[in-house]
Amino acid sequence: MALRSIASRTALWVLVGSMVVLAAIGALLLSLTRAQILQHTHHEAAALAANAGSQIQARIDRVAVSAQMLATIVATRQDDAESLLRDTLSTNLDMDGLAAAFTPSPDTADGSMYSPFARRLDDGSLASRNLSQDSNPYWNSNWFLGGLGCASGCWQRPFLSLSRHRQVINYSVAIEREGHPIGIINADVTLDWLHQILGSLDKPAGAYAFVLDSDGNYLAHDNPALVGKRGSPALLNALASDQAGAMRLRVAQNPRARGPVWVYSAPIEGTRWRLGLVVPEYQTYASVRHIFMLSLALGLLALLGVSLITLLTIRRTMAPLGVLADRAEHVARGELNFELPPARRPDEVGRLTQSFDHMRRELALHLEDLARVAREKQRLASELEIAHQIQLGLLPNAHYLDAVCAQFELHAALRPARAVGGDLYSYFMLDPQRFFVMVGDVSDKGIPAALFMAQTITLAKALAPRAQTPQNLLQLLNLELCRGNDSCMFVTLLCGLLDTGSGDLVLASAGHEPPILCGRGAPQLLEFPTGAVLGLYEDSTYPEQRLRLRPGETLLMYTDGITEASDHELQMYGIERTVESLAQVPSTADTAAYIERLLGDVDHFVADAAQADDITLLALTWHGAGAPPTGIDIDNRLPDVFVALDRCEQLLQEAKVPASLHGDVRLVLEELMVNTVEYGYPDGRPGRIRVLLQSRPGATTIELIDDGIAFDPLQSAAPTLTGDLADREQIGGLGIHLARTMTDEMRYTRDAQGNHLLLRFTYPTQDGSSP
Repeated sequence: MALRSIASRTALWVLVGSMVVLAAIGALLLSLTRAQILQHTHHEAAALAANAGSQIQARIDRVAVSAQMLATIVATRQDDAESLLRDTLSTNLDMDGLAAAFTPSPDTADGSMYSPFARRLDDGSLASRNLSQDSNPYWNSNWFLGGLGCASGCWQRPFLSLSRHRQVINYSVAIEREGHPIGIINADVTLDWLHQILGSLDKPAGAYAFVLDSDGNYLAHDNPALVGKRGSPALLNALASDQAGAMRLRVAQNPRARGPVWVYSAPIEGTRWRLGLVVPEYQTYASVRHIFMLSLALGLLALLGVSLITLLTIRRTMAPLGVLADRAEHVARGELNFELPPARRPDEVGRLTQSFDHMRRELALHLEDLARVAREKQRLASELEIAHQIQLGLLPNAHYLDAVCAQFELHAALRPARAVGGDLYSYFMLDPQRFFVMVGDVSDKGIPAALFMAQTITLAKALAPRAQTPQNLLQLLNLELCRGNDSCMFVTLLCGLLDTGSGDLVLASAGHEPPILCGRGAPQLLEFPTGAVLGLYEDSTYPEQRLRLRPGETLLMYTDGITEASDHELQMYGIERTVESLAQVPSTADTAAYIERLLGDVDHFVADAAQADDITLLALTWHGAGAPPTGIDIDNRLPDVFVALDRCEQLLQEAKVPASLHGDVRLVLEELMVNTVEYGYPDGRPGRIRVLLQSRPGATTIELIDDGIAFDPLQSAAPTLTGDLADREQIGGLGIHLARTMTDEMRYTRDAQGNHLLLRFTYPTQDGSSP
């Protein structure tokens, strides 16, 4: 009977459901946490193994380089061999002994030949002797015969030195004269330092490290009992498989480790040794198990408490609602003549009782109206979002850099007061030498203004090639907008035409706000005669204003959303504050700093007041007439690609580009050019690749032009980086992602010449700024 009540059933289902959810979430979190911890362990252990391998590599490289240099010198100074050996041994503490063993001739086979051997004694002093005086002729020994074939040097098998009571390994280099070996330089190296390196590693708890030689025997091990023994077959098979990443073994050879283990290995270049790091699996998950069990216990206690509270609360709440449920059944049967008990308290149940009858009559009508309003709101919100996306699509990118000549740069920002607005900006190259830019403000706001703005931008781009000047463009655009403009909408527009080579700028305004010139001293408000707004008077004329920008000067164009921005007290920001804000920007700042500074000051001025009008800013900086880009033309062949890469690196050095950027540029160019050669010409036809490189202080721009098949790397989806090796045979794989990540800007176009890919790399200048 207890489970027949809503309160008891609800409490029971809350408990059961919560336990199911807790179990599912706990299992999922445990799985994800185990995976994350295992991945983190893989990353740290692999890095630790690679670091230890690098330390060992550095030590053996010093021995190899010293022995090779010694072999070269002794080949011409045989009489000084002993002094050279002692000098080398005294300066290289990694060596325990050095021998210059020469091939005996018939007249020296009786031991009269001098083959010096120098070794380090336990007290640190050096001792020498003649190997040819030994009872066993060294020229019949395996170490000597094997070393004669090591023209470039080789490591021989380790052995236990009875005289020194320690593991020793030899590095042998043949001494050649006129292309023939006349002896060897043999360097003895003890393996004590291997144990020191393994012991100094910051290993996880329970982990241990080892070094295997070419025969699979342990040269060094954190467990001294395993030194000199052969690795287990499972371990050797795993290391021989060349499997990338971590390898899991079910049983560890080291008795100190129990259960499965993870093995991370790293080859030691120049030898056939491998360094291994072993991490027990149980140790990896120990902290996860502890936290999971603790969390599970706390969760169960919390669920029990929630269930009890739910049971008591629902019982008290549902008691008075039983009467209302009975009366609701009467309403469902159409029996409306009944009385409700009086409300005991003016709480939710009391108000529900009082409004029950009124709700019965109004519910159907209310639900119908609510559904209709919701559909209308949803449709309107969807249409506004689509209109917003379409309007943004009409505007060009907020940042434009002349990536070929690097003579000018543009930054823009637009903030509509509603989902869509009437402000506009646009820019485009009228020809390779002239750059058109415009900023406008349509009367009114919302969807009508957005439509008029779209019409203005479309007409301006279409009429600009015929107009050729800002004055003619405004006149032609005004005639087109006046036609059929029954709503009498209008737009203010400021147009500019920049000669990118000379810095000459022609401006014409149709009732728009005057621009501000920044960069040389105090900002200057450029007030000049303007014509009437566009769209009202067909006979309007628009005078032009001419000026010449100096290198580094910036022209700021804006709409009245800046100057008329108001705070809660309806005080406007004004043109004076605008000029004062721009004056705070350093003359060495980049173009975007003017927009960021002004928008920040406006936001601070208006505080949390609502935005009353659309805001648009556009900053155009002329950097000066730059030198033409350097061109490199190659065929679509891989050897030519690497020749071009070397040439690009040379040009970067000549341009004094920081050396830290050379590797990034070379890596990005290599990935893109190799992809072009391998995938851009699937039919195998010959082609040409052109590289245009332009460097200026703070930035380097590169344009890649090829006549291969069309391919836009910006459309390639970013790969999912799971830790596995990327599929290098798939176009647009990790190489494209790497190039997009390492460049500060990448743009793609295609024309009659083929694919054009513009790359931009920035770097701080000596004063710490960047473009």
